[in-house]
Amino acid sequence: MKTDKRKKGSLLSMITRNYLGFSFTVLGLLLGFGWFVNRETEKQFYIPTPEKLQKYRHYLLEGEYEKFPIEKFLGKKGGFSVLNGDGKVIYSSDEQMPKCFTRSELSVIVEIGEEEKTRVTVYTDEDGEETILISKTEHTCEAVEKMEQYLLLDSDYNILVDCVGMDTDRLSEKELQYMTNMGKEEVEYRKWDFLKDTGEKNTVVFRCQKNDGKNYARLTRSARMLWFFVIPVFGLVFLIFTVSLSYRVRKPLLALRVSINRFRQGQTLTNENAGPDEFVEIGDDFVRLAQRLAESEKSRKKADEDKQKMLADISHDLKTPITVLQGYAKAICDGVIPEENKEQYLRIICNKATELNELINTFYEYSKLEHPDFSPVRKRQDICEYAREYLASKYNEIVLAGFSLDVQIPEKAIFCEIDGGQFRRVLDNILNNSIKHNKKDTILFFYVVQEGNTVCIKIGDNGLGIPKELSETIFEPFVIGDESRNSRQGTGLGLAIAKKIVEAHRGFIELARRPDPGFSSEFLIWLRISESSGQTDIVQRENK
Repeated sequence: MKTDKRKKGSLLSMITRNYLGFSFTVLGLLLGFGWFVNRETEKQFYIPTPEKLQKYRHYLLEGEYEKFPIEKFLGKKGGFSVLNGDGKVIYSSDEQMPKCFTRSELSVIVEIGEEEKTRVTVYTDEDGEETILISKTEHTCEAVEKMEQYLLLDSDYNILVDCVGMDTDRLSEKELQYMTNMGKEEVEYRKWDFLKDTGEKNTVVFRCQKNDGKNYARLTRSARMLWFFVIPVFGLVFLIFTVSLSYRVRKPLLALRVSINRFRQGQTLTNENAGPDEFVEIGDDFVRLAQRLAESEKSRKKADEDKQKMLADISHDLKTPITVLQGYAKAICDGVIPEENKEQYLRIICNKATELNELINTFYEYSKLEHPDFSPVRKRQDICEYAREYLASKYNEIVLAGFSLDVQIPEKAIFCEIDGGQFRRVLDNILNNSIKHNKKDTILFFYVVQEGNTVCIKIGDNGLGIPKELSETIFEPFVIGDESRNSRQGTGLGLAIAKKIVEAHRGFIELARRPDPGFSSEFLIWLRISESSGQTDIVQRENK
């Protein structure tokens, strides 16, 4: 299937693409903003995580402690110590690291990958004795919240209530500092246990910058400064997408407006504008509508011209016999006609009156067929028997006119729904035309042929034929073989009446473009065969 290159997708798809483009752009900005904040967070806090440690753990596993990138992992104030399975320090990155760690101290240092929220509350009783409440809420790396744990100490750090599971009855000052990150130092400690290739278990204690309020304030200021950049960029992106969408919508609408103005000026219209499918289709529909209106206006003008011509033709057709009647009657009344010629003049008057009556009846018949309420009274009857009876009644007229008749009608019955009186007029008009416009000794053909569920009545002759220039308009009213009104025969309404009657029977009549061998002109009448008493429709066929 050939695609229309002008169409760029539906309006909905265009809006959707624009919306998705805007959304992804904003999402990219937010991701960039998040990346920047994350980077600044790492710069300010240097929180050691399992993901970051994964990049450098091979230095610890292989014992290449000097190569471990302390500043990248822990910041400028960072450091670390490596302890063997007995808790002895076997390597220290700098002198500021503690020289040793007890098992109790190691037990309170937070493991890398775990998050602890520790809250310290100091209570003073009436005697001035202080009680320290330490509450800890642990979070694993999978973000599953654990139960909150409590530790109650007196002023000497003796454990009064232990809901944590400590192995001692008293905390040292260092243990309290490791647990709560309290104190004047700006650092905090994390640990990581690992196995070396030899199977020996070691522990690394990392020192990193404390996540205090100062660092958070610096991060907040950085984020706030970033918003002064993000908001204008967001506004610029919004403006770009809005202008782009407006242009894509307005362009085909402006093209449609130009087409309307061109149509108003009577210019030829085309729709070559590309855009959303709906706008292209609206433009195409408008062009087709404009063409239909132009054709309708052309048809209206032609109808007006035909109406004027028809009135002139009717006036001429009525005027000629009336003039003759008036002339002969006046001659008789004035006594200028000899007595022996009066009978001849009266006969001429009678013939002209009869001709005038037939002419008026023809006009009346055509106007009656033009009425929308016209409908033939159809009855189911054998079309073959009907044709034989019709030709039998017409035979003497044909022979006396000097014509011969070639008839082929099947013996079997073929039933159709027809109005006998109206359909006779169809056959009369076609045969009478052949008799009027051909010379004597012309053979008239009348065939009835069944084709599938239809019957075709072929009426033609081997005479002079119908001029090619009349073949396209032969069924229009007032069309005759001789354009001279004075020398022509008939009104030119016979075939127009025949066509309307056949179509009222839900049939189809045509002039064959390529008559069968032996025919110079051939009319084809198609009727649907009636299998029951119900009404049927005719399927129009292509011209032969």
